[in-house]
Amino acid sequence: MTNIIYGNGTFTYKYKADAPYFSRFIFYQNETHPRTEQAPNRFDCHVEGIFRYCVFYSEDPISRLWGSGFSKGCARNGTSPEEVCTFNIESSGGAPQLNDVKFDRYPPTSGGEVNLNGSYIRMLGGPNYLLNGFDTDNSFVVKGNFSDPSFDCTKITFIVPQGSGKFELIFDEVGWFMYQFRFASPIISKIIIDPSKRVILINGDNFYKVKSFVNVYFDGVEQKNFNITVNHTQIQVNNFERVDPGPMSIKIIVNEVSIDNNYIYCFPATITSITSVSNRLGGIVTIKGSKLSSTSNSSLIPTITIGGDKQCKFIKSTTTELECQLDPNESGGKNLSVDVNFGGCNSTSSGDVTFTYNIPTISSSSYSNGIVTLIGTNLGTNNESIIQLSGNGINDNIMIEQFEVSSNEKSATFKLPSLRCKSFNINFTRDGIGANLLSISAPLSIKVVNRPSVSNGTLNIELFYVDCPISSSLTPSITVGNSSAKECSIPSLQSPTSDSFETTCTIPYGTGINKQFTFKYNSESVINEFSYAPPNIESRSLSENQINITINGNNFGNSTSLIHVYFNGNDISSEIQSLNDNQFTFKRLNSYENGPINITVDGNDMESSFYLTLPPIIYGIINKDNKTLSCGGIITVSGKNLLTNDQEFKVKVLANNQNTTIIVPDEKTLIVRAESKENPLIVSIFIGKDLIVSNVTLTYLEPMITVIPSVKNKKDGISIKIGGISLSDIIKASLTPLSSENIPLKCNLQCSLSPNETFYYENPKLSSNETDITNSSDCLLCHSNSIVDETSGILNLQIGSKLLQYDVQIDEIESSLSPSTSSNGGESNSKSSKLSGGAIAGITIGCVAAVSALVGCIVYFKVITRAKNSFK
Repeated sequence: MTNIIYGNGTFTYKYKADAPYFSRFIFYQNETHPRTEQAPNRFDCHVEGIFRYCVFYSEDPISRLWGSGFSKGCARNGTSPEEVCTFNIESSGGAPQLNDVKFDRYPPTSGGEVNLNGSYIRMLGGPNYLLNGFDTDNSFVVKGNFSDPSFDCTKITFIVPQGSGKFELIFDEVGWFMYQFRFASPIISKIIIDPSKRVILINGDNFYKVKSFVNVYFDGVEQKNFNITVNHTQIQVNNFERVDPGPMSIKIIVNEVSIDNNYIYCFPATITSITSVSNRLGGIVTIKGSKLSSTSNSSLIPTITIGGDKQCKFIKSTTTELECQLDPNESGGKNLSVDVNFGGCNSTSSGDVTFTYNIPTISSSSYSNGIVTLIGTNLGTNNESIIQLSGNGINDNIMIEQFEVSSNEKSATFKLPSLRCKSFNINFTRDGIGANLLSISAPLSIKVVNRPSVSNGTLNIELFYVDCPISSSLTPSITVGNSSAKECSIPSLQSPTSDSFETTCTIPYGTGINKQFTFKYNSESVINEFSYAPPNIESRSLSENQINITINGNNFGNSTSLIHVYFNGNDISSEIQSLNDNQFTFKRLNSYENGPINITVDGNDMESSFYLTLPPIIYGIINKDNKTLSCGGIITVSGKNLLTNDQEFKVKVLANNQNTTIIVPDEKTLIVRAESKENPLIVSIFIGKDLIVSNVTLTYLEPMITVIPSVKNKKDGISIKIGGISLSDIIKASLTPLSSENIPLKCNLQCSLSPNETFYYENPKLSSNETDITNSSDCLLCHSNSIVDETSGILNLQIGSKLLQYDVQIDEIESSLSPSTSSNGGESNSKSSKLSGGAIAGITIGCVAAVSALVGCIVYFKVITRAKNSFK
């Protein structure tokens, strides 16, 4: 055998073409007993050049291949059918190699189960034991019933006893298939130090139980004085003493298996006192305690942080004392904690050991144009200082979110928020250290909160910075322009938490924007502006003759010189006939179209336009010569604004006092279909409830027969499809064979005018996608259950009082089991009669175009979508 090729869920042996080769395997469960439940297997072999390839096949899946080192292989030589089944698979080197071996964990030193996956892992050496290099006299136990047909031999669980170090897993009896394995690495979970006893307890796992197998290192120095106090899980190191701060690296090796990552234990510094400074600029901070310097590593320099984010630059230290200097740009604070960090090992001062510096002070304040300015010292920066307002009328302290502090920290400015009371307190805090409390007052301020109506309007005004509490004897007043002063209501709170008082003032009649007024209250005066409410349209109405349009709303004023009305962008102010504050009327012109209307009153614009819809105008019914097709009944109405949504102006077309169906909705042309079959059609048009057009008479186009095909003759009866224009379902039909009695025919009408198709009044010039309706045909489908054994006859059509007779061919009786069809889907032997003096001519069947030479009074329409011109 040259080699083994793996792939497609099996394996292939490659031999020299003239060499013996395996033909099948016999798997043994032990030395004497073959597997009884194994499915047949074989090798399918073929020769390519000088090599023979044998592919292994088994009725069992590959996951069920298992056996022992005593499994046999049957071999053949050349083309001989004779098999020799004495070859040991293992000793002959014919077993597949282990493949894709994976395991879920290394076993702990205390022992345990391991789950292992891989291909061909139980092909030899099994099944329920696994040789190993750890204990050559005792195999590992493999769990599971390998004789169970559902057992997956590629996924096994074996049990490892307690132990340590590295070893091999051996998957066969002679050690050809080995896999390097080991026990799990030591793990440290916790370190406990007892300085009084100079003892370190190391808690964890996988320490085993034999001290001679274990090595313990602190910062690379091996510790000889230790004991395994709890097998596998605890080691005690004795006579340990350390005076230096910082991290200590702990490493454990158990029988050549090392910890994956060294455990780092921190020895923090101990802080017992901190000297505070009164000035942060150039301030030296002294920290006392223990482990404040490393005696063994002079390069281990600590980092010192005050208050969590303020760096203090290291100067010098001994094991008991450390000095550092604050950066001049660091801000102050009070009762701040101190952190000393050696190589990542941090120590934080306790709650009663803190540091304080830079207490802010405020000496004066001022207010101007809404801005408050504070003057003082050590006011800090925006990030470290807090400004809050308190006082009468402030339910909760108000936080000033935005303020500016000068670079020398001697002034701070902020915008004063709206407060209902004049006097308030300023609370300034820097890093938790409060400055002295300061009181300040602001002048009266007002805010207009509404836009009064043009007539009988009231103005609501919010008042800020008022002398509190409010006196019921003091009444504010307002003076608008040159008018006399008017009293307002006594200021009051809208709610207990309001940040302002509110008063209501009566405003004189007026229009426009930016009206100046003077407000007086308690010896203080404020000048401000307000604007009247903008014009607003609520509805429109029309006069009885629909000549005049009235716009209803408010705030229109009473002066035609101050109002400007724009309809569809055009100024129609000159058309106004009457005006008051709530409505105006203007004349409707025929040129007006639906569109937006906008109003400006004394420079005050509408906030949103009003869309004005106008009632429809009916020009008339435009069917040519007052004709329509009986098969469809199309009525075309011409007008304007025909699609209004206003129910009072809805266009309704009646034919013979019956409703019609709209086919084409359009603002200027409305096309409907009559439901009545009666001739003539008496048409009326309503706009809402008003009758606009009455008693217009439309007559149906005279029916015209255009196509008479041959009569279909089948075992289940006869049928014929008759084509024409303006056909009606009142046409009666019968067939008279030459030598038989007259046969009545039942007919169904199919109109060429589909309800989904749209038709316009005749235009002599048709576009490329339009069709003259005279090139389309209605279809009359007539049939009878009678069977006719004739080849010709007479078709009788009774249209009103007129009897039309046509010579027709009658097809021979056809079998319905095997119809003959032409390439275009029609019946290959069909014939039809085209009207031409009663002659019979053979053309394709169906209701087709056949009237290009029609003359006479025919209504023409244009087909927007398509016209049916064939019937099958």
